[in-house]
Amino acid sequence: MNSHFSFPFEPYDIQVKFMTDLYSTIENKKLGIFESPTGTGKSLSICCGSLQWLRDTNKKIEDDLIKNIDDLKYQIANTSGSDDWLQDEYNKIQKNQLLLKLQNKLSKIKKMQEEFQELKNKVAKQNLHSSKIDSFFIKQNKDEKSEATDETENVVDDDLIVEIENNKDDSDDESPLEDVEDSFTKIYISSRTHSQLSQFIGEIKRTIFNKGTKVVTLASRQHYCINSEVNRLKNVSLINERCLEMQKSKTKSTAKDEEGKVVKKSKTKACSACPYYNQNNIKKLKEKLLVEVMDMEEIVKSGKQMKACPYYASRMALEDAEVALISHAGIVSHGARTGVSIKLQNNILIMDEAHGLSAALENAHSAPVSHKQLSCVKTFLEFYINKYRSLLSSRNLLQLNQINFVVYIVLIVLGMVCPKLNDKDGSKIYTLEDFVIEAEIDHLHLHPLVEFCRNVRLAPKLHGFCMRYSQQALAEEHKKDTNKKGSFKDFLSNISKKRTQNDSLKCAPLDVPPTEISAGSSLYAVLDFLERLCDRSENGRVLTQSDSGLLKYLLLNPAEHFADVVSQCRSVILAGGTMEPISEFQELLASDKTQLDRVNVVKCGHVVPADNVLGICLSKGPSKLNLNFSYENRSSFELLNEIGRILRNLCNVVPDGVVCFLPSYSFEQTLYEHLKSTGVLESVSKKKIIFREPKSASEVEQVLQKYSAAVKSKVGDINGALMLSVVGGKLSEGLNFSDELGRCVLVVGMPYPNIKSLELQEKMKYLNKSTPGSGSIYYENLCMKAVNQCIGRAVRHANDYACVILVDERYSRSQTISALPSFVQKSLISNCVFGQAMGSIAKFFARHKKKNNDNK
Repeated sequence: MNSHFSFPFEPYDIQVKFMTDLYSTIENKKLGIFESPTGTGKSLSICCGSLQWLRDTNKKIEDDLIKNIDDLKYQIANTSGSDDWLQDEYNKIQKNQLLLKLQNKLSKIKKMQEEFQELKNKVAKQNLHSSKIDSFFIKQNKDEKSEATDETENVVDDDLIVEIENNKDDSDDESPLEDVEDSFTKIYISSRTHSQLSQFIGEIKRTIFNKGTKVVTLASRQHYCINSEVNRLKNVSLINERCLEMQKSKTKSTAKDEEGKVVKKSKTKACSACPYYNQNNIKKLKEKLLVEVMDMEEIVKSGKQMKACPYYASRMALEDAEVALISHAGIVSHGARTGVSIKLQNNILIMDEAHGLSAALENAHSAPVSHKQLSCVKTFLEFYINKYRSLLSSRNLLQLNQINFVVYIVLIVLGMVCPKLNDKDGSKIYTLEDFVIEAEIDHLHLHPLVEFCRNVRLAPKLHGFCMRYSQQALAEEHKKDTNKKGSFKDFLSNISKKRTQNDSLKCAPLDVPPTEISAGSSLYAVLDFLERLCDRSENGRVLTQSDSGLLKYLLLNPAEHFADVVSQCRSVILAGGTMEPISEFQELLASDKTQLDRVNVVKCGHVVPADNVLGICLSKGPSKLNLNFSYENRSSFELLNEIGRILRNLCNVVPDGVVCFLPSYSFEQTLYEHLKSTGVLESVSKKKIIFREPKSASEVEQVLQKYSAAVKSKVGDINGALMLSVVGGKLSEGLNFSDELGRCVLVVGMPYPNIKSLELQEKMKYLNKSTPGSGSIYYENLCMKAVNQCIGRAVRHANDYACVILVDERYSRSQTISALPSFVQKSLISNCVFGQAMGSIAKFFARHKKKNNDNK
């Protein structure tokens, strides 16, 4: 094993430990759970440790090939004669065949190295003209925008009709790129968001691996499409369909029935081709992003300059790339992996920010469908069937009617068509088997119906249909058609009456779907849900919420879907700032208990010295009141007053920035109004400027900039700023309050999720059934994960310092303390009363103030 890592500067001991254990885990084909506190250079350690292994392994493969070739040549040249000359000849032939095989492998490696060097020279020459190309295509893009036409203008009736043949070549698995068998190991690095992947690109650029490593960032068409006609569709499925449609240059002249007879003459209309789908330009962009390490924004910018599609360029580059970066969403879903042609077999997967992996798996398979989406699909599908009934084959008409029937029945079960008297709370949990029985669709084969919709591309056709025709015009046209009797609508109406004949409530009419909801994107959501029903897994449930009009699938055991990923990879590494409880991730990596010995658990300390962190579990407030912010009493007048006193005292003692995390947005609003009415806000504002976390994501950056400016520019008696934030909100994950921005992190109460949630209750019931008591542990861990994310916002580097105050007597419980980050536990004062806490805080900051003055 290589003990030296190409770190851009002298690494800390914990960084060396992280890289060494990462190297060893990959080398030994093991699975790893790596915990390294936020701010310890985890991303850089991942890059250096894994890329060093890749470089060493490739060098070792080449050296071993050379050595084995030389040994074989020597053996062949020095074969001594024996009595059995026939056996000698056979052995010589075998050795010559092996020699040829090894020489071919070595030749391929040498050729790849030469081609990569030629590619570097080629791209370097192209970059000399980049400024001219840039200015030219900026003008071209402006011209394209001005000439862009509306989506609906490109839609012709004949393009909307469901064709008789099932065109399977229209799926997203299509690719103009040939699949080439990879002969070398790839490293896939995954993180929660694309901005976090960009941070990995930044870290790679800081290392020596920047020049000699082929890196590509993968993303969906939604992120990479630069064609304004396509990306304005917003919905990722519609973007995929439109992109595939524009690649084909097809002209329809006739529509035929199943026997091949012409049923209708149609207009000739050629599909417009995408100007960015140019193979030569895509190849040039692919070459550039292999040579230059680029993040998503840089790839998109280069695509616009070179008039080349970034999506297909990145997919083409994946074949030759050594490192591929992709979001968690692209890994946890089998469909997403297939769509981008990700091959995990014998490759390495490193998932950063893996503390939310279980939630990511559950979300990826939840398939939520709203009442509005169901209503939209039913309304426009019914209009679609009525309008094109004479042009549809009997088989296709039957399947369309069946889909319409299923959607209508699901609406009834959801309680949106016929409200049910016995559903007082409006929510219910079903097993998959119970749901299809309740809906009375257990006799239907749903899988062929879903396949039919996907193969004939019904969703994009329905999208074009609802874009082209207004609902009002279709309704008027349908009313005029009085000759059609015994329609399918009457059939559905009869079913509805039969199902509700004992109800005293009259069936409510379907809501008119709003124009901003597309029937096409809605159908995609419906099909995803129906696919979950086809599975009939014992680990799945269906949640119906009539009050909010929501229907979704619940995945109770995410390990069953992650097992496929683990089984394919050479090594899987889960890394995060806080990976407790470790057992949760051990179950994800080793669903088969016999594989637990493959899991390597690595816990690293913090780069920050223990005396740079002060942890306090505050149990009693300034008025000696026990601090217990359970849901029932958190909004009591006395407790709100205690928070006001705590904030007022802290803001007098703590310098610079204070970040206060509260259990929910509603509680933050309640507290803010109380502090305002009691004059506490006015008092606090004399020392610190007060900010509140915005509910809109678009306003976060602006508020953070103002907060940062307020902390740094101290005027008069004002010594910083106070940020009122929310646990699990926009400021609790992924943002840094380093140095003076976060000298104190305050977490008020314990943010337990709503125990009355049917979804949570079903999950806990499922866990308790397999292991008694595990449901309660899961509930506790959900809370502490959220708390630990808040704590991780401060103390971001070795010289940083901050105090962490946990305001609730329940934090002093032993099981709760053990779930806190280890770097906080080292200096934690539990069961602390307010006077003791203020004394410790004052001494802590006085000591660091003196230390800073001495260092000046």
